[in-house]
Amino acid sequence: MKSVIAFSAMTLLLIALAAPCASADSVGRHPGALLIYPIFDSAPGAGTIVSVTNISQDTSIDAHFIYIDADNNWREFNRFEPLTPRDEFTIRASTHVAGAKRGFLYVIAEVLDNDKRDPDALNYLIGDEIVVDSKGNFLYALDAIAFCAKAPFNGNEDEYLDFDDEEFFKVSDKMYVSSFLGNIREGDGPALTSTLILVAILGSSDFETRLDLTPYNNNEAEASVSWRFRCWDAVDLLTIDGYFSDAFQRTTFNWDNRVTGTPWTSGWIEIDGDEAVDIIGNERKIEDPPFVGALVQSFGSFATGHLLHESAEDNPTNGRLDF
Repeated sequence: MKSVIAFSAMTLLLIALAAPCASADSVGRHPGALLIYPIFDSAPGAGTIVSVTNISQDTSIDAHFIYIDADNNWREFNRFEPLTPRDEFTIRASTHVAGAKRGFLYVIAEVLDNDKRDPDALNYLIGDEIVVDSKGNFLYALDAIAFCAKAPFNGNEDEYLDFDDEEFFKVSDKMYVSSFLGNIREGDGPALTSTLILVAILGSSDFETRLDLTPYNNNEAEASVSWRFRCWDAVDLLTIDGYFSDAFQRTTFNWDNRVTGTPWTSGWIEIDGDEAVDIIGNERKIEDPPFVGALVQSFGSFATGHLLHESAEDNPTNGRLDF
């Protein structure tokens, strides 16, 4: 059951988008009408600082924050924050939604008039997030993933966010991890872990998404593994497969032992959306599910993160956020 705190419906009566996108790509480093933050973490020992900015010179926007708590049966928390022209808003997630522990967040640009949604919502939002530890020390930062809406936004009035090249631009079902370092388990030396963060852009938590991963080492040798997740996930690469361990890389697949100046092995990953299956009982199956995500790598008390890169070729029209 959903728990909606500030607004009970997600009806998006947003038509007539006046602000053009910087490009025809579905996502990228340009302003959008929708921002997806791949993770928020308010579990003990962690915290997330979320920022959103309205770059418009003359348009006020109500930023609709929607937190999806994966640790609490996909419970939904809604918040609205007004952004005047050139305004910026930063808040710690645990302050915004006390009780939510871990999942992902998306922010929609809206204009509210007397508690009703105005038909104008524009591509003026940019944002980022910083994940911190219990002492407030910065661990890593990620840009919010911006999505441009097209006119008319929600023209079919189905109350969903559709990435069908009519409401929003399409989202790819193929992503790339530009590089990963060979992981080291605790006890085998200073631990090095890589966490793959995934957000399914298809349906809701009803669906389980299967991804096919093709990792390569630094000598072009490839492997084949798969992973299933429901809606959102943050999983260590070693949980997915032992291929990603530093020890395995050094002894298998002809790792290229050239001098690099780093103590770790390395590789990269191609990730392809295979299928999404409705696991609630409707027996629906959708091919080529789109998704977005990030990779976070941690060594000791230090961490760094980067977004996944999307393919320019594999862009289905079946993407949807439905919460």
